[in-house]
Amino acid sequence: MTAQQYADLADDSYRSPDLKDPESRRAKIGQVEYAILAHVNKDSGYQGTIYQRLDTKEIVVAHRGTEFGDQPIKDGLLADGGMVASRVNRQASDALEFTRYAMDIANVQGERSGIAPQVTVTGHSLGGCLAQITASKLNLNGETFNPYGAVGLGYRIHEGGNQIVNHVMAGDFVSAGSRHFGKVKMYADPVEVNILRAVGYEDSGNRLDVRNPLKAAVYGNGSHRMHHFLNVDVNGRLDHSVLSDVRAMELAEQHRPMFEKYRGDVLALRSGVSVGVALSAGAQGVVGEISRGLPDKVSNPFEGSKGAMPPLPGDVHRVSDPRDYGHPDNAMYLRIRDGVSAHHQQQGRSFDEGSERTTLSLLVASKQAGIDRVDHVVPSVGANPGETYFVVQGDLRDPAHKRAQVSVASAERTSVDESLKKLDIESQRLAESQSQNQEQARSPGPRMA
Repeated sequence: MTAQQYADLADDSYRSPDLKDPESRRAKIGQVEYAILAHVNKDSGYQGTIYQRLDTKEIVVAHRGTEFGDQPIKDGLLADGGMVASRVNRQASDALEFTRYAMDIANVQGERSGIAPQVTVTGHSLGGCLAQITASKLNLNGETFNPYGAVGLGYRIHEGGNQIVNHVMAGDFVSAGSRHFGKVKMYADPVEVNILRAVGYEDSGNRLDVRNPLKAAVYGNGSHRMHHFLNVDVNGRLDHSVLSDVRAMELAEQHRPMFEKYRGDVLALRSGVSVGVALSAGAQGVVGEISRGLPDKVSNPFEGSKGAMPPLPGDVHRVSDPRDYGHPDNAMYLRIRDGVSAHHQQQGRSFDEGSERTTLSLLVASKQAGIDRVDHVVPSVGANPGETYFVVQGDLRDPAHKRAQVSVASAERTSVDESLKKLDIESQRLAESQSQNQEQARSPGPRMA
């Protein structure tokens, strides 16, 4: 399957075939002929279609997404992330069940022919989010288009990997608002460049430009449309898909600093993290936060969302994950992550698995040291700069500040799961200690004779 063939199926999934009609069970989509094996429309709002290529017998589960309206803030995507969380929560179990059904079909066919056909997933927008969830939990591959990322929605899905390729338009606010399972490929068109410049984004690494991500999201809402990935435009006329447009990839790379600033700002708005956190070189290593053009305080967009992600079969004990929205240590995790990421950017290094392990090891060390607020994340200086990371609560110059530290080499050898278990144990210890202190406070003291 090519990226274009996945895009064609993600787009076709917005259609609801009538499988009672034998002719509707066959479809030529793009230049490929498919059998439509199943289609569902659940009470949860989930809709999905199972396609099978007639030539290679590959099976693709396409999760239907959402085309947001012309006013993304009014629609609630930026203003109320709880809408997104609750919708995904309602549909995730149905998406998993439907994808397992496709895998059962493949197994039955394999028993007959001796070779089970491959099952993969695709989807656009929130359908892309469901594709990430099903790929992660069922160990599948696939490709998505302008997806809402599944990382942090409560499934303990980790960022990155190679199972999914996520194709995104650089100016798309939906895919920018969350982190992704799988790798991300970015495309751009000149309109997106002009919009960002018009709302104050400088085409450089300067983080101090006065910019307005909300206006950019409103003016650039067309970036989310599926037609960018098709060989037809929004009116159905012949066009050229960005997936095969070298200029679209070159433009995204040429203006990457500007697009990364915008996408980082949208993520910050969605996750409640201030924009412009910078870690500079120098003895103290920290300049602090610089927030421009954003509210003084942005609330957690998933706070108050109804319902929790349904449990997965076989999940007997779920260790809490500070990367999930709503976790009590999520704010500390994000602050540490931003500090580590900023230092790595100075070194020309992207945020990778080693960075994630370092972040979580620092969080564990911070909790063990009694730190409940992260003011600074500082790399060591001297003969071996960056060999050790420090988390500091309080003024760096104040001898009474609280401090935790980890060796980077040791942290990068510590698995994510091991750190999560340590954090869970430390959280339980703190909870028990607080409970004992409360009991002692309630107990009456010795009475005077």
